[in-house]
Amino acid sequence: MLSGWLWWVVPLIVTVALYGLALRQTAGVAAGGVVVALVLTAGTASVLGESPRSVTGVTLLAAGLAAVAWALGRARRRGRAKRRAVAVFRAASPDVPAVAAEAERHRLAAELHDTAAHRLTGIAVGAASALRLADPALVAEAARYAAETGRLATRELERLTTGDIGTGLPDLADVDTLVAAWPEPRLTYRRTAGSAPPEIAAVACRVVREALTNALRYAPGGAVRVGVDREPGRLVVTIVNDSGEPVVDDADVARGLGGGYGLAGLRTAVAACGGFLSAGPDDRGWAVRAEFPLTPDEGPASTSYEWRGRQASDAALAILAVALSIGTSLLTADTPESLPGEAALLVPLFLAHALPLGLRRRAPLLSLAAALSVYPVLLAAGLFGWTKQPAGDVFLWCLWVELALLYAVGAYGPRARRRWGALATAAVGATGGLALACGPGIVGDRVAAWAVLALGVAVPSAMAWALGLTVGSRRARRHAAVAGERDLLGRETATVVLAERNRLAAGLRRTALRHARAIVVAADAGRLDSVLAEARAGLAALRESLGELRRQSGDDPPPTIAGIALLAVRHQGTVRYAGARREASPSVEVAAFRAAEVMLRGCTRDEREITVACRADGVAVSGPSAGTGGDRRLRALADAAGGSVSDAGDGMVRVWLPEVLP
Repeated sequence: MLSGWLWWVVPLIVTVALYGLALRQTAGVAAGGVVVALVLTAGTASVLGESPRSVTGVTLLAAGLAAVAWALGRARRRGRAKRRAVAVFRAASPDVPAVAAEAERHRLAAELHDTAAHRLTGIAVGAASALRLADPALVAEAARYAAETGRLATRELERLTTGDIGTGLPDLADVDTLVAAWPEPRLTYRRTAGSAPPEIAAVACRVVREALTNALRYAPGGAVRVGVDREPGRLVVTIVNDSGEPVVDDADVARGLGGGYGLAGLRTAVAACGGFLSAGPDDRGWAVRAEFPLTPDEGPASTSYEWRGRQASDAALAILAVALSIGTSLLTADTPESLPGEAALLVPLFLAHALPLGLRRRAPLLSLAAALSVYPVLLAAGLFGWTKQPAGDVFLWCLWVELALLYAVGAYGPRARRRWGALATAAVGATGGLALACGPGIVGDRVAAWAVLALGVAVPSAMAWALGLTVGSRRARRHAAVAGERDLLGRETATVVLAERNRLAAGLRRTALRHARAIVVAADAGRLDSVLAEARAGLAALRESLGELRRQSGDDPPPTIAGIALLAVRHQGTVRYAGARREASPSVEVAAFRAAEVMLRGCTRDEREITVACRADGVAVSGPSAGTGGDRRLRALADAAGGSVSDAGDGMVRVWLPEVLP
C-alpha cells in the first residue's frame, strides 16, 4: 500500500490540476484530462503491486474526486461567463431605446417602400406613359387609375402617420385585390392556396407588390405571371416577368427608392416568417420566389445529455457517492468477503442510493424517495443473513447524500410542493433512526432508541432543507429583480419608440401625405399633367424620408436575441427566426448575440443568413461556418454557456445554448 504523504499530497496536486484544467479549457479537453488521471492512477496502483480489489477501489475514489474537481471547475467557468454576460447586458441597457427607435425607423421605411412608394411609382409611370402616347383613352384610364391608387396611398399614409393598425387581418385575398387593380394588362394570376396565417399573408402580399412594381418600373409591357400556391407544408409565391421596354424618358421617376433596399427588406421580412426569398434572372426575364413554412417550426431540440452544463454537476455528485460507497468498501480491510453473493447485493444497492443525485434538480422529492428506499432493503437483507454490512454504518457514511437531496427539495422543488419538505425531513429522520437503532451496538429498548436517533438525524436534515429554502428564495428574488429591470426597460423603450414614430409621422403628413391627396384631386379633375407632377413631388418627399429612415445610429445593437436582427442589418445579412421569438435569460441572450456576430463577421456577404430557433429549453443559432478561428471562438463561447457546437452540413454550424436549470 502507498504510505506517508503520498496518500494525500499526490491526489491533492492532481485534483487541483484537474480543477484548473476545467476552469480554463473546454469541457472535452478537461474530460480528457480526467481520463488520463484515472489511467495513471490505475496503472500506478498496479505497478506498486496492489491487489485487483485495491486497484478498483483506488480508481473509483480517484474517479469521484476527479469528477467533483471537473464539475467545480466547470461551474466556476460557467459562473464567470454568466456574470460577464449579465454585466454586458446591463451595460448595454441604456442603448436599447435608441436602437429600438432605429429598428422602428427601418420598419417604417419598409412599409413606406412597400405601400405608398410603390403606389406613387405606379401612378407616375402610368401617367408618364399616357402623356407620352397622347391617347385620350389611355389618358382617361391613367387618370382613373391615379385617382383609385391615390386614394389607396392616402389611406396607407394616414394609417402609418396615425399608428392605426387597420381593420381586419391580412389574408391571401389581399393579393387578389392587388393583382386585380394593377394597370399592366399582360398579367396572368393563379392562386391555389386557400389561406395562410396573417403574418405570412401580409409578407406574401408585400412580395407580390414589390415584384410587380419592379416589373412596371424596369420592364413595362412585358408579360407577368404571378402564382400563389400551396405545397406540402409551405406556401410558395412566384412572380416571373418577361423583358419589356423601360420608360427611358422617365427613368428618374423612382430613383432613390431602389438600390436593392426593396429586395433586402423583403428578404428580412420573409426570413422573419421562417421562409426564404430568391430573386434573379431566368431564361425569359426576372423571377422572384418566396417560400413560407405553414407548419410551426420550433427548431431542433437538444436531444443529447447536456454534459457540459449543470446536469454534469449532479452527475459528478452521483459518481462521488458511488466512489465513496463502493470504493471505500473495497479498500476497507474488515469488509466481509466470504459471504456468497454479498457483493452482488451491495453493489446494486449502493448504485441505487447514489444515482438519484443525478436527478436532484429535476425531481428532488422522487430522488430522495429512491435513495431512502435502499435502507429497508438493506435492513431486510441483514435480517435474513444475506449481508453482514450494518445498515446504520451505511447510513452514517452516506448521510451526505440525503442531506444533498433535502437541500435540493428546498432549493429546486416546485414552490407548491415545498411544504412537503417537512415530511421529507421527517422521513429521513425516521429512516436513519431505524437503520441506526437496528445496529449491533444498540442494547435495551430499540423503539426508544429509534425515537431518539430519529430526532438526532432530523436536526441536520432540517438544517439542510432550510438552507435550500433560503438559497431558493434568494434565487427567486434575483430572478424577480432581473424581470423587473427588463419590464422597466421595456416601458422606457416603448415610450422612446412612440416618440420617434410620432416625429416621423409629422414629417410624412407635411410632405408625402399632402402630395397623395393632391394627386386624388388632380386625377378627379382629369389633370394628368398635375397628377404626374404631384406623383414626382411625392416620390421626392418619400425619397428624402426613406433616406432619413434608413440612417443608422452610432449605437451598437444591444446584445439580445432581438438585437440580432439589427446586427444583421449592419452586416447586410438576414435573420430567420424559427418559431416564436421569446425572451431568454440574459446570459443566453448575450451568448446567442455573440455567436451570431462571429458568424456574420466570418462569412461572405452572400452567406450572411442566420437562423435563430427559440425554445423553452434554450436557443439554437445556426449560420455559415466562420472558419477555423471563428469556429474555435464559437466552441469556447458555447462551452462557457454550457452548450455545444455541431456541424449542420453544407458549411453551416449550429450553436446550442441551453437554458440551464436554476
